[in-house]
Amino acid sequence: MREEDRKLFLNFLNYLSYERGLSENTVNSYRFDLEEFLNYLENESLEIKSLRPQDIDNFIFFLSKKGLTSTTVARYISSIRTFFKFLVINEYIEENPAELVERPKISRDVPIFLTEDEVEKIKLTIINTEQNDAQKVRDLTIIELLFSTGLRVSELVNLKVDDVNIVSDYIVVKGKGNRERIVPLGSLAKKYLKEYLLVRKKTLDKFKRDDGFLFISRLGKKISRVSIWKMVKKYVILAGLEDKITVHTLRHSFATELLRNGADLRSVQELLGHKSILATQIYTHITDESKFRAIFNMKSMNRFKNTSLKNND
Repeated sequence: MREEDRKLFLNFLNYLSYERGLSENTVNSYRFDLEEFLNYLENESLEIKSLRPQDIDNFIFFLSKKGLTSTTVARYISSIRTFFKFLVINEYIEENPAELVERPKISRDVPIFLTEDEVEKIKLTIINTEQNDAQKVRDLTIIELLFSTGLRVSELVNLKVDDVNIVSDYIVVKGKGNRERIVPLGSLAKKYLKEYLLVRKKTLDKFKRDDGFLFISRLGKKISRVSIWKMVKKYVILAGLEDKITVHTLRHSFATELLRNGADLRSVQELLGHKSILATQIYTHITDESKFRAIFNMKSMNRFKNTSLKNND
């Protein structure tokens, strides 16, 4: 990208971080979208000051040819609009060329979700893989925590040991916009966490370091989101499940189980950390089923199966 564009780009990112106080993940999303957009402008010999709505439309067409989903394209448009709005406010340009660009219609498909038996299949796959017990304990804990708490992967990797209260059966989660919420721990998640914390301590004793993050790599460093995505994908394939299943599927599965067991949408919204209940309404296909149990009667909050590397006490 041109040097002049880079300066505007960096000023915009600083504005998002320091003036609007957006999270690192949100700022990185803007960064990714706008880097591609600005590189496209350079390749097409286009300048920000002279852009027309047609130029933005051409970029959208360029994205669609890459096979991106309507949701992803809509995100790009939103990032570009916000960027140009910033430029207008700061009087770098007079009009926002992206203001009238239409966003693609986003289909609200029913989310893919896993049954408890399928989650158990993934966990048994972990136990039967040829890797050391420390890694197995960590990966089992991650799968169980994702399924029984509905955490986003970004929330999981940023969990600190101090965020976990095993005695009182809850974790403190920092979600989007740094909003905190309390999420209860089920008995099985609690059991895995106890086992994992012992393994974690042994790993860190080797490296004489502790940054406080709950989930760490074999080198004692904070585990990355990419590592979690790859780990889940590996076990899903080994378990013979659908290749469309991702980390986020476990979050969908958590919400689905809650609603099947009688939780109301508002409770699910709070547990998932959705700012608006509109985001939670994608799960309303479940609400006509099995409303006779309350939220904490959900099997996955109380289940205590033998998918553990150690014998039950």
